Amino acid sequence: MAARLVLRFSRLLVASPSFQASSCSIPSECIRSCHPTQCTLPRGPPLHTSALCRHTDSLPALRQKVNGQSEKDFQSLIQSMSSAEELLHISSEYSKSGNRAAAIISQIAKVTETNKAEVVNDRRFAELLSAVNRQIQTIWNARLVSLLRSLYVLHVDGKNHFLRSVETEVRWRLRKFSIELLGRLARVIVPYAQTEEQKELVLDLAKSVELRWTEVKDTKTLVNVIYSLSQVSKTLLERMEDKVLEYAELLTPLESRTITMALAAQNCRSLPILRALSFHLVQRNKELCPLVIVDLAYAYAKLNFSQHQVLQKMASDLLPKVPELSSKEMTGCIRSFSTLRFFNLPLCEAIAQACLERSSSFTPTQLSSVILSFAHLNFLPSQQEEFFSMVVQRLSAELDSLSPSMLVDLVWSLCVLQLVTPAFLQKALDPQIYQLFMSDASKKSSNYSLKLTQINATAQLECPEYRGPLLPLRLQSADGGSSLSPLQNDLRNVLRDVFPDKDTYSFNIKTVYGHHVDAEFVLDSENNPLALRNFEDPHVLDSSGTDALPEGARRFALRSWEFSNYCLRTKELTGWFALCRRHLRAAGFVVVEVPFYEWQELKSEWQKSAFLKNQIKKVVAEQMSM
Repeated sequence: MAARLVLRFSRLLVASPSFQASSCSIPSECIRSCHPTQCTLPRGPPLHTSALCRHTDSLPALRQKVNGQSEKDFQSLIQSMSSAEELLHISSEYSKSGNRAAAIISQIAKVTETNKAEVVNDRRFAELLSAVNRQIQTIWNARLVSLLRSLYVLHVDGKNHFLRSVETEVRWRLRKFSIELLGRLARVIVPYAQTEEQKELVLDLAKSVELRWTEVKDTKTLVNVIYSLSQVSKTLLERMEDKVLEYAELLTPLESRTITMALAAQNCRSLPILRALSFHLVQRNKELCPLVIVDLAYAYAKLNFSQHQVLQKMASDLLPKVPELSSKEMTGCIRSFSTLRFFNLPLCEAIAQACLERSSSFTPTQLSSVILSFAHLNFLPSQQEEFFSMVVQRLSAELDSLSPSMLVDLVWSLCVLQLVTPAFLQKALDPQIYQLFMSDASKKSSNYSLKLTQINATAQLECPEYRGPLLPLRLQSADGGSSLSPLQNDLRNVLRDVFPDKDTYSFNIKTVYGHHVDAEFVLDSENNPLALRNFEDPHVLDSSGTDALPEGARRFALRSWEFSNYCLRTKELTGWFALCRRHLRAAGFVVVEVPFYEWQELKSEWQKSAFLKNQIKKVVAEQMSM
């Protein structure tokens, strides 16, 4: 009854002369929603109607008449203007309408790229802000969000009175905004939130979306929410996971890329989302553009997500467009693929060819990064002589410009590819370089110390013409491994069965070459095991034995190769472990290799023992045939 009374009184109020006299300041949708009647009322003071006539975006966009001009014509007028001066020139004609003043400010932000401070300090711009401030409660919701973005784009000071007024109004309207508008607002405010008030507004926005996340019905809103608010609220990201799975099939490649980049930005490895997005990327016949491929590869590498099908599609789509890529895009792409251990021969050859043809466009750091990626994949270009000549020519004079870490990476990569020269070795093994890493206990410095040890081993074992300097013996270390894998545990148990005498073998040997050995043992010329304690061990720091190996005896190194030691979906070792095998052989070991893909086929202990014995016989026969 009360609602009917209010509705009837509103209709009668519209018909009263006092109301018609003041109707120009009330949105016309509200007036049209109350149909005038022929009834009359005694004249009296007009009622306050702001609560009844609050404008919302759900009302139909009918023609607005202000100063005799329709809203459509007004929008066409301001969009036809290409400079801020033209927009400011007409601003005085529309300064009485807060909605149109807000529209003009939004258009000014679109056309202004330089001299933003001059525009903001203009008197006419201040008049527009004043008009907005006076009638801020009547500004449409969507236009209010656009206005806020425009003020951020124009670099209006965060403490500015008018900007804070707009932010306050936005906060009061959060519950009235549609979920689509909340998504747009998130994309607007999160990148610009600097002051405490702005950060509080972001938190309020995240809470509002958390409560209404089930209202998300389109992919654009879904992408906006995840991209902007997932870093603010982990709870929201967990709730939106179901929405991503629901709409994954409808997402465009650009939207999939945006969601994946948002996950990578906060290091959130959500496997259901990554698998769903990757599946639908593979199912589409449409080619991926280079921008999507480069960013997806980076995100997958950061999240350590390797799915061969989607990586293969990315490589296939990128291959014909390699000549069009910039040096930065090319470098980032191959670095990401190498981090994922994904090796695609045609793509690597195309990038190597591009480096040869456009070597001058690559900075020393970018070229070093490409070589490091090739080393991780243990890839040598078919034109390796020309490629190496280009590398020497470009980088020999630029070594001083490289950071110490990049210098070590470059020289280590050349060691892996067997392209290193004494000049590069001397630069990396300079005392001033290795002292920077040896004195630091961080994990990153430990990794570079290990690379320096392997560079030092290359100088000793594979570069006889090298004359120094070398690392001091006390600084040489090895990667001992943190914990035993199931494969390593199995090998230990089997080795105990093969060699019952525990003095004839030792486990987890840390060598001075920067590599560790799962197990070591010595066999004489008749393939009988010998006790290790009496023999000298030149490959370890603290050797207790003094006797040389008997004539015909061989020192064996047992090395297991895990899934992560190989390039993805291949039987080729990555550069790090290929270098390990090469160094151990150069140091005099007979390397007994146990690949994971062969070991996992063995079920019984008898099969495993037989396999290990067969591997030993196999490498002995290979050595004797050489």
